[in-house]
Amino acid sequence: MLTNATIVLPDRVVEAGWVVIERGRIGAIGHGIYPQAPVMPHFDLDGAYLLPGLIDLHCDAIEKLVQPRPGVDIDAGIALHAADRLLLGCGVTCQFHALSLDDAEFGVRSDRFVSDFLHRLTVERHCGARHLVHARVEVSSERGITALETMLGHPLLRLVSIMDHSPGQGQYVDEQAFRNYVARTSGWSDTDIDRIIARKRAMQADIPRRVEQVITWATRHGLPVASHDDDSPDKIRQWVRYGVRIAEFPTTLSAAQAAHTAGLAVGMGAPNVLRGRSSGGNLSALAAIEAGVVDWLCADYYPAALLPVIFRLADRGTLSLPAAVALVSLGPARAVGLEYEIGSIQPGRRADLIVVRRMPDPVVQQVFVGGRPVYTWMEQEERLFVNHEYHGGYQSSAIE
Repeated sequence: MLTNATIVLPDRVVEAGWVVIERGRIGAIGHGIYPQAPVMPHFDLDGAYLLPGLIDLHCDAIEKLVQPRPGVDIDAGIALHAADRLLLGCGVTCQFHALSLDDAEFGVRSDRFVSDFLHRLTVERHCGARHLVHARVEVSSERGITALETMLGHPLLRLVSIMDHSPGQGQYVDEQAFRNYVARTSGWSDTDIDRIIARKRAMQADIPRRVEQVITWATRHGLPVASHDDDSPDKIRQWVRYGVRIAEFPTTLSAAQAAHTAGLAVGMGAPNVLRGRSSGGNLSALAAIEAGVVDWLCADYYPAALLPVIFRLADRGTLSLPAAVALVSLGPARAVGLEYEIGSIQPGRRADLIVVRRMPDPVVQQVFVGGRPVYTWMEQEERLFVNHEYHGGYQSSAIE
């Protein structure tokens, strides 16, 4: 039982509230004095915010933990455990690791790494957060969709996105923009980049067939499909015809508006909101939120951005606190069809919860995943556990 909490529900904030957790799920919610003498272990949250655990559909931070510098590789298990602790400290209880199938053009962005990482997740028994995989299929690569075919059916593969990073459209408005990005992030030489561009140009004629193949396979396996870096309403109309449900990082407001009108779940990056602009000079996520066309936010490359965004949006009056929380919890859950399992504090949902206090920046003090306490901020440990003894076991890394 969690008591004396400021609970953020989907439609309102409950002061002096309490939540009962039963068998890993939320059993009851109320405010004031609990109607009967509590006989269960309980945490007094001392007025702190109680939020649903944050759900991140797209973050490639694991890449930097596996390969912190070009040519420097760290064991995937070490990187996964480091990521787990980082995510819990940021309030993320369900992470979709965005892993690219992209001919190893950017170090770990390869079919071999994604396959190895999926295997590592399968045998993992010591993570606190839920770890899933978002396969980013580069349709301008040679091996991207072939690699995807070998991974379909894996229980931890839960989202597929279609990427086309060919220079001259989408994220890279011209060839120079592509060159600048590759040189900055990979350390490739001009000759290497010339070779990559030539390969992408050679693949362009086959991209429509590859897109259709990816969508057919994903649909057959019940996987949601996301588009990526859409720059025009025409592209959105194309995705609608294919049955795509999610639009990631539209680069123009017109594309975002078209996607929202068509019923696609529009996602943008939380770092974009914090910085007030896109790192690539594309659409401002804040402008898109103010236009009412954003359904969810993701960490993109920086997990620590998700929690501050909630209070930044609420403090400036852009959104109510429940609406801001929904952008990083219920919104992403709905996008991938998990809204009846996680993403909100409602009876019957899994008890993935975070305790947050503003100091003045928001700090995660406690994290529960499936009702189990998996993270405690050290300065709060003595107070939070004074009346509670926990004997726990393995926390599954998947949503079973």
